[in-house]
Order: sequence, then structure tokens, then C-alpha cells
Amino acid sequence: MIYQSKLAPKYDFLQEKNVTFLLSLLNTENENVTGLGASIITHSCETCIEQKALSDAGVLKRLICLLGGSLCQRYASLESLATIIKGNPEVVSKYLGPESGKALTAVTELTNDRCPRTRLLACMCMIVMRNTSPCYLQDVGTKTKLVSILLELLDDPSQVGDEAAFALSSLIAENEELQKLAFEANAVDKLCNHLRKGSLQAKRIRGILLALADLCSKLESCRSRLLSLQVCCFVGFLNLQL
Repeated sequence: MIYQSKLAPKYDFLQEKNVTFLLSLLNTENENVTGLGASIITHSCETCIEQKALSDAGVLKRLICLLGGSLCQRYASLESLATIIKGNPEVVSKYLGPESGKALTAVTELTNDRCPRTRLLACMCMIVMRNTSPCYLQDVGTKTKLVSILLELLDDPSQVGDEAAFALSSLIAENEELQKLAFEANAVDKLCNHLRKGSLQAKRIRGILLALADLCSKLESCRSRLLSLQVCCFVGFLNLQL
């Protein structure tokens, strides 16, 4: 679809008629049409004003309802949700905070979905929420679960495995507590073991190295463990353009 291309024109969400049309797409029963609506959001929503306009118009509530739809609708809704809440604490507080109940519960439950991509997108949505409003998702159990799921998804041979490393990096960046949790989950060893496998795509290697860099940015224990595994020796033999 056209709005899955980065070259597609941006959609103006500040015009009421455009938002009304977008809602008409999201309210249909056809999953291809709802997917189009969601992809328009992911492609075009870039400012806090646009995020608020969509939220106030009821778009976010509709996306939350679509989390219970088909696989394609879940994919599209999770990506669009992350786009609308990213960097906007007001939207997170009003629509996804504990007082909203249903929304946060729905996203959290999808981290247990049997489909790897659904689990990944649900984790990414929760990471965006936490990075936007650190006051939410403070319990250690939830944080540990996110780390565990992302480390598990690294084993996926598809694009999910590629993106999982970048998601892990986003989760632990500049956060010593989360880096400790990742270290305790044996993240350094698991990431290095993936590098040892060889024949990896360049994107996956970049993601793993980025996650390792974030993991070792604050903790000496992580740096010592990485050096003990002599990761530099086999990274030099990857012979890939990163």
C-alpha cells in the first residue's frame, strides 16, 4: 500500500475532514481497510499536536479496540499506538495509564501472544510508553519480562529477530536498573552467542552490537563479562559491511 512507502505524501491530521475519513477507515470490518488507516497514522503522525488531535478524535480508543481483532489488525494497531504515544506524556497518561485499565492490560496481554511479531510489537509499544512516561511500568516483574521476551525473540530467524535487538537497546539505554536486569538474565552471553553463529544479516549484527554497547555503558560487570568472552576476536571475522 502507498502509505507503507517512506516516499508517500504526509497526511494532514489537523484538518477535521481528514480525521473523520481516517476514523471511517478504522471503523470498517475489512482488515485491509483498517490496516490502511493504521499505516496512514504510522507514516504521517509526527508532532505532539497531531498526536493529540488523533487521540481527542477517538482514534486511539479505536486502535485499542482493534487489538482484539485479526493478526493483521493487531500488528497495525500496535504500530500505530506506539506512533501516537511516542514522546507525548499527556496522551500516555490520559489513554494508557493505570486509570485507563483496558488499554494497558490489552497491550500487556499481547506480550504473551503465540505469534512472535505480536509479542515484539507489544513489547515495543510498552517500551515507547515507559520511555515517554517513566512513572509507568515501574514494577520489576514487568521490566524483567520485557527483557526476557526480547532475548527470546533474538532466536527468531525472521525480521522479528533483527528488530528484537534494537528494541532491547531502546529498553536498556541510559537505564542502569534495566541494564542490571538484562545482565542478570545473561544478556551479554546470549548476545555474544548470536554473534558467534556467523552468517548473520548486517542489520541483525548492528542491532546486537548496539544492544551490547548500551548494556556495557554503565556497568563494569557487563564490560568485564564481554571482555572475558573475547567478543572482539570474532567480530573482526564477520566480514560484513555494518
